[in-house]
Amino acid sequence: MKGLRWRYTRLPSQVENTLSGEEGEEEEEKEAAPAPEDPAEPQLAEASQVLGASEIRQLSLHLPPRVTGYSWSLAFCTARDGFSLQSLYRQMEGHSGPVLLVLKDQDGQMFGAFSSSAFRLSKGFYGTGETFLFSFSPQLKVFKWTGSNSFFVKGDLDSLMMGSGSGHFGLWLDGDLYHGGSHPCATFNNEVLARQEQFCIKELEAWVLS
Repeated sequence: MKGLRWRYTRLPSQVENTLSGEEGEEEEEKEAAPAPEDPAEPQLAEASQVLGASEIRQLSLHLPPRVTGYSWSLAFCTARDGFSLQSLYRQMEGHSGPVLLVLKDQDGQMFGAFSSSAFRLSKGFYGTGETFLFSFSPQLKVFKWTGSNSFFVKGDLDSLMMGSGSGHFGLWLDGDLYHGGSHPCATFNNEVLARQEQFCIKELEAWVLS
């Protein structure tokens, strides 16, 4: 009888151990549930000197769904590659895009553009409706394609232009990547991205998403 009683008293404890083990596993699974959201967080190959973690997260929410989870590689930055538009074009060679252009001007204002294609020399405008302009002023404002024209991106030796209409560009940079300008344009129906229509660049980065 003692043997039977021994087995009888052991059985509940074994069941409890088994149940507690299962409950523990369930708790661990519940805690790990948010993990699937992590891949949406951009993975930067190196730190940005222009954008902070908060700005990067905010921008990532407005990127096309097809680039969700893509890693960001710093193809060009003025701190490393100098202030030269030709150097920017050279660093873009071999990349098909898309590219996130971010810059900070002498007033500390942060703004830029997302281009569906890598920047290159061109005789005409190129790109798709995924292209947009943005500005942190200080909250993020995003200016998407209006559909009124297809003047997305155009690059020559003297300037890089994004968005156009009535002789004005949404964003343009000169050949030295030092002076730039921003005007409201039909392509994006944007506000002036900087505090003034003309600005001087302090830092500029071009991130390739792949």
